[in-house]
Amino acid sequence: MRSLVLAFLLILIVASVARSFAVTDINNHAAVQKDLQHEYREIERGFRADDPTPWIERLSPGFELILFSGQHQSRQWAVDYVRNNAKTFHIVKLSMLIQGLEFGKADVTAIVEQKSERTLTENGKPHRLDVGALQRETWEPTANGWRLKRVQEWKVLYVHNTVIDDKSRSWYQRRLPVLESGVRRAV
Repeated sequence: MRSLVLAFLLILIVASVARSFAVTDINNHAAVQKDLQHEYREIERGFRADDPTPWIERLSPGFELILFSGQHQSRQWAVDYVRNNAKTFHIVKLSMLIQGLEFGKADVTAIVEQKSERTLTENGKPHRLDVGALQRETWEPTANGWRLKRVQEWKVLYVHNTVIDDKSRSWYQRRLPVLESGVRRAV
């Protein structure tokens, strides 16, 4: 009898753990949006702590990043890129808001507005970099939860590079020239 009770408890534990990894039915749009909002909150927490691990853990094995230029980059390239950024920049503020969802048969593309305020040191001077952009981020449900299949850089909303003036220690803003691709770049 005791072994039967233990077996039953074990089955309940396994079922509850499996349920925690279960992904919402892709046809339940409201539940999918709630799930993805949760994923973005976890990713934000990591980036604000200068730790890209939560984002990296959510990448599918075949993940690809499509840059503004149209160039396709591999999962490894993207991982190396965000790890380098975590060492170069400190994220002061970050928001990742879902502006819309496009449902496919086996995946969901989120239109995500990202706004960030980052600090860095460039040429020995402290800078603040404010960036706003829209990205198309395609998620797929798996047995282990939602995984990012593709991120496409889509639209730049703004880029402001602010330098701390050494004499006044006040911020001044330097607008950056816009490249042909619509991306602003430091001069």
